[in-house]
Amino acid sequence: MNFDPVEICAVLSEEGVDFVVLGGFAAVIHGSSLPTEDIDVIPSREWSNLERLARALSRLDAKIRISGDEVATNLDAGFLKNMPHMLNLVTKYGDMDLTFTPSGALKDYEAWRAHARQAQLRDGLIVTVASLDDIIASKQAANRPKDHRALPYLESLRDQLQ
Repeated sequence: MNFDPVEICAVLSEEGVDFVVLGGFAAVIHGSSLPTEDIDVIPSREWSNLERLARALSRLDAKIRISGDEVATNLDAGFLKNMPHMLNLVTKYGDMDLTFTPSGALKDYEAWRAHARQAQLRDGLIVTVASLDDIIASKQAANRPKDHRALPYLESLRDQLQ
């Protein structure tokens, strides 16, 4: 399976899911050349959006990813509504992490959306992407070695874009 985050975004968009792209792929959209192996998104937790998200996950053949293994389950709106923090998934287009309460000061979809911008990934596909400042703050808060390695580059990218 080849990682194709643009196709994941396309399916989410086609189903009308309200979401913001976070993490490494959001940094790539901003111009980062750092590699990423998954796509992180924060969806709106409105019930109708979770129903649309469940349809998109079905189309993506999404399964829960636990320690490298795939676990099939019914990813319906009720299941998604009860997820407190994060859901790691594998899809037919690669790994996807649904983040419900990301690291950092911004704790919900509305807060991330407030600072986000629109980005065109290809003709006819526009997504909402987290601001570079919010991505940096989240990586600082996550405090993982891979994030520490990325921070100087992302901060330099931010300085170039300002």
